Amino acid sequence: MNFNSISHSQTDSQTEVVNQTLGNLIRCLSKEKPKQWDLTLAQVEFAYNNMLNRSTGKTPFQVVYCQPLRYALDLVPLPKLPGMSIAAEYMVDQIKAIQEEVRTNLEESNARYKVAVDRKQRAKVLQVGDLVMVYLCKGRMPAGTYTKLSNKKHGPFQILQKINDNAYVVDLLAVMAISPTFNVADIFEYHPPDESSSHLPNSRASSFQVGQLAEGILN
Repeated sequence: MNFNSISHSQTDSQTEVVNQTLGNLIRCLSKEKPKQWDLTLAQVEFAYNNMLNRSTGKTPFQVVYCQPLRYALDLVPLPKLPGMSIAAEYMVDQIKAIQEEVRTNLEESNARYKVAVDRKQRAKVLQVGDLVMVYLCKGRMPAGTYTKLSNKKHGPFQILQKINDNAYVVDLLAVMAISPTFNVADIFEYHPPDESSSHLPNSRASSFQVGQLAEGILN
């Protein structure tokens, strides 16, 4: 299983999007009675299974059962005619055709998403021993140390271990009491300030003094 975290929730993006969609559906149906959200699960299940997916081009029910979801009028019993039977071979061919169409739609959709995401991606390969700055979001900051005006990048810290091209272990302060493993998107190369600009006040993107962070945590 691929576990995600607060700072890197993109491990399983499909599940994240589904959870957000289901949460919005339940929120809309429960309205003034949020504690009775469980009473709306049947309506939520029906609505979601009958919702057209942008990537697959089909509803979840149609992908699984090869036919659209039936409404109340569709459940009215029909008279049975003699000699009627299910064409098993036709059903198998229909299932395979739908699954192949869904697979093709997903591959094309993923390819479009990849092109859009790759435009913002940059290759970043670091080595053990390099000094880096780490980005700490509110969820990873020690309690009582986060403010809206505080610097977003902290360090410099040394890289202790390379897990893979996307994850590194950083030598954080022991008093920070957070996970030392960071995604490469939250790691930035450290560039020491020039002597000519050392007297200038720190900007928003400047280095965060380790001593100030430790003092804030200890206090």
